[in-house]
Amino acid sequence: MAQQSIHVWAGTSDKTEEQFYKYFDQSKFQKDNSDSNLRSQFGKDLDLQDVYDEDWITIYYSRKKISIQMAIEELPVWDDQIEVGIYQACVGKGLSTVNAIFCYADDNLSMDKPLKSYNNLIYIGCFNNPL
Repeated sequence: MAQQSIHVWAGTSDKTEEQFYKYFDQSKFQKDNSDSNLRSQFGKDLDLQDVYDEDWITIYYSRKKISIQMAIEELPVWDDQIEVGIYQACVGKGLSTVNAIFCYADDNLSMDKPLKSYNNLIYIGCFNNPL
């Protein structure tokens, strides 16, 4: 069975919705990709040298906190065992309620030394999602 690596971040952001989504904005870099300073902050944080594929990112943000279980339901995960793994990883990092979660599917992305914060969220881990 084919699988896809999905990387998950979750937590509570104190940013406004506009500020939160600005982190992912790569429109300037898409117009002029010769200047790596124009990459989105997401791209910079992951050290991506090119634009990220927007078809492979899922982002959920709310001003109100929800349970981590409800947040995981927002992700494109169709396997109960993967959902349980994400839930256990979140609880292991002290997360029971969040107001934001996002995932990015990329089989080539390596997160050997995750940063402490990605748009005020923490890196949860990489999970193999069946296709």
